[in-house]
Amino acid sequence: RDRLRSRGLGDVYKRQGLLFGRTVCGWLCPFGFIQELLYKIPSPKFTKNKAMRTLTKLKYIIGLLFVIILPVIFFYVVGVGAPAFCKYICPAGTLEAALPLLSTNPFLKQNLGMLFNWKLFLLLVTVIASIVIYRPFCRFICPLGAFYSLFNKLSYFGIQVDNVKCIGCDACIRKCKMDCAKVGDRECINCGECIDTCCLLYTSPSPRDRSLS
Repeated sequence: RDRLRSRGLGDVYKRQGLLFGRTVCGWLCPFGFIQELLYKIPSPKFTKNKAMRTLTKLKYIIGLLFVIILPVIFFYVVGVGAPAFCKYICPAGTLEAALPLLSTNPFLKQNLGMLFNWKLFLLLVTVIASIVIYRPFCRFICPLGAFYSLFNKLSYFGIQVDNVKCIGCDACIRKCKMDCAKVGDRECINCGECIDTCCLLYTSPSPRDRSLS
């Protein structure tokens, strides 16, 4: 049953990826929205750079280790595949699920341990980082964002540029707060902020036009 559920959930994520790509990250993720609100707090900001672009690869390593390798190891050792990322890292789950449950269930409060303290620490680090870095969890940690990024160039929805008329001024890339090297690449969350900078950019509610690439 666990294998069937995993396959079913995987199929759902694949369909979402093919349909939306990282549009899910830009428009539907509640934790992404919270990070954006935190980033609006006045403070010194760390703007994107080459080092941060390199750090975006970390989420693929985390996804491979905590979503695939460790659950498989748990399955063969104890007979049950543990959701390692959700259990040991995910600050979104701590904020959106664990804390609300604790506020309404006194029994849970009596059974808190080091694992919860660790996850609460990670949440606090993420909150503080989100004030000075734009969407740090989305850019560097989130394995679901890493998965959706694999579908960005294939997805039904997305941002496109008319490459025939584009002069390569990179105004759109400079406007982008994510770590995009070009429009619609794996780091693009299709937020649409770059569209205001160039008349050659547009949202695509239809399959990608290969003639423009």
